[in-house]
Amino acid sequence: MAEITLKLKSEPPFQPVDLSELSPDGVAGKSLNEVASIPIWIGNRPSVLCSIYDISGESTSNLSDLLLVINGDLPNSRRIGAKMTNGRIIINGRAGLYVGAEMKGGLITVNGDAGDWAGIGLKGGLLEINGNVGDFLGAAYRGSRKGMKGGVIVVKGNAGCDAGAWLDGGTIKILGNAGINLGIHMIDGTLYVSGNCESRIGASMTGGKVILSGKTEDLLAGFQIEEIKDKVKVGEEKISGPFYVFSGDNAESGRGKILIKKDTNPKLASYEKYL
Repeated sequence: MAEITLKLKSEPPFQPVDLSELSPDGVAGKSLNEVASIPIWIGNRPSVLCSIYDISGESTSNLSDLLLVINGDLPNSRRIGAKMTNGRIIINGRAGLYVGAEMKGGLITVNGDAGDWAGIGLKGGLLEINGNVGDFLGAAYRGSRKGMKGGVIVVKGNAGCDAGAWLDGGTIKILGNAGINLGIHMIDGTLYVSGNCESRIGASMTGGKVILSGKTEDLLAGFQIEEIKDKVKVGEEKISGPFYVFSGDNAESGRGKILIKKDTNPKLASYEKYL
């Protein structure tokens, strides 16, 4: 595998840095000098990639054999790996907004935290975040109803609010806690949270499946209990239960499912009388 390494310079800019051209698609087949000249934006001023990174390694024209290693914290970055179709990116440090936006294939691994809107509009591939992530994970752009459509997002830490908003396919796995409005307006796909979620799970969802192993504060009135299941499946992984299964949101004539682990939510036992 050909590898290109980008090392952040000692005094990175404090302004927002648009790195939407930084992906295997944008680098494949280029010499190191050409990679260094990839256009970026720092604030409202045009610049080039080598103004903030020292660049080394070798490239290839074969996307599937290309690895980009990005070293250093740049939480003010934007759109690393946007629309990438193949190859691999490893970010050793904090990533900024929109990492993996509209990604179609390949693998992005963030060995640190990521900002808001990670995996927005994801269509394929795998986005791994080994730290925490901000709000609107795998969601839709403001004013849009087109969220994540396919692929997989795995977050090892916690996620902010509105994770999976307008989710329309694929799988999101959050191994920590999630904020409010988990799966809001969800249409299809699977959204799994191993930890806790405060409230408003599945608000206005019309389809798809939300699975919660941890605690929640309440359940919206638009959901009704259907059954209790011994286990559930997330991809190829089987999660032991039992789980309460609720359907809704009835406010939207929805057919979505919320599965909440029984043992961690004893307050939901009152719903059992409706079975």
